[in-house]
Amino acid sequence: MTNDPVRIGFLGTGFIATYHSKSLKRGGAHIVRAGAYDPDADRAQAFCLASGHTMCASEDEVIASADAVYVCTWTSEHKRLVGKVIAAGKAVFCEKPLSPTLAEAEQLVSEVNASGVINQVGLVLRHAPSYLWARELIAEKKSGRVMNVVFRDDQFIPIQSYYASDWRKDASRAGAGTLLEHSIHDVDMLHFLIGTITDTSMRSHNFHGHPGIEDSVSATLQFANGAVGTLSSIWHDNLTRPSQRSVEIFCENRTITMRGHEWFGPVEWHDSDGVTGSLGADELLTRTEPLAYGASNADVAFVHAVSTNTAAYPDVNVALQAHRTVDAMYRSAVDQGRNVSISD
Repeated sequence: MTNDPVRIGFLGTGFIATYHSKSLKRGGAHIVRAGAYDPDADRAQAFCLASGHTMCASEDEVIASADAVYVCTWTSEHKRLVGKVIAAGKAVFCEKPLSPTLAEAEQLVSEVNASGVINQVGLVLRHAPSYLWARELIAEKKSGRVMNVVFRDDQFIPIQSYYASDWRKDASRAGAGTLLEHSIHDVDMLHFLIGTITDTSMRSHNFHGHPGIEDSVSATLQFANGAVGTLSSIWHDNLTRPSQRSVEIFCENRTITMRGHEWFGPVEWHDSDGVTGSLGADELLTRTEPLAYGASNADVAFVHAVSTNTAAYPDVNVALQAHRTVDAMYRSAVDQGRNVSISD
């Protein structure tokens, strides 16, 4: 362990980089703000002025200035940039998804594992108090077995408004649409909450007309433990509606509902003996703090892992499971909803 602050650099300075920068500040992470680079010089300058990072002229300059680097670019750049960071022996935080395709994601994972560097992926909901508490409720013996899960995720297509991620309508940079670019979070949470997904069938459609960018999907899921479920993911144009997740989990003796803030709940449950409960906000955070890996703030957890030279979570290996499931879902959609088995 070291008491020295961790020098943090950023490759990419758009919406998601700003999110992580603010999260580091909000969590009180013990850091020094090192270099930042973006091919859009105006965006990089605005980010650096707001955050206190130093504007750099190249990716290599950022990497040299830092102990740990956030890769927050469009998806097709992740593999190349993660490769540069690990070649320098620096810790890396890679935004999700890892890569546009499963083959590239598997190669990225292999290279990161071979390097031995501390790494974390932006599947931040694994640190969210609401999902940590839902997982505890599922695990309680009185819940019985999980029977079914209904997971719905919708947001306005993030090429507009405050997201302004114009690259997300370009399949050469994004890889695909709402499932890969957004709901890989949801697939990861389904693994986290319910268990391994073994089979899937999915249908998808493209309403906005951006080639290769699906904006409406619906999938059925079979879990190894016998549970079944559905996942719906939508990119619409209703800018008055915030990004929302709704999750209903049906166990033999307990129903768990999550419809509020995706981080702070409330999480509600109703048991077969008539007992009901609801947990949210500060109480939820307090109850789940011992359950979080490192910290409930994913960015603080990453900094802690780097400063203590311990494994970060979730890492690229966790992310790869979600990628394999997403790949199977896309293969099913191409084949008009045919059932596809997912091999480990």
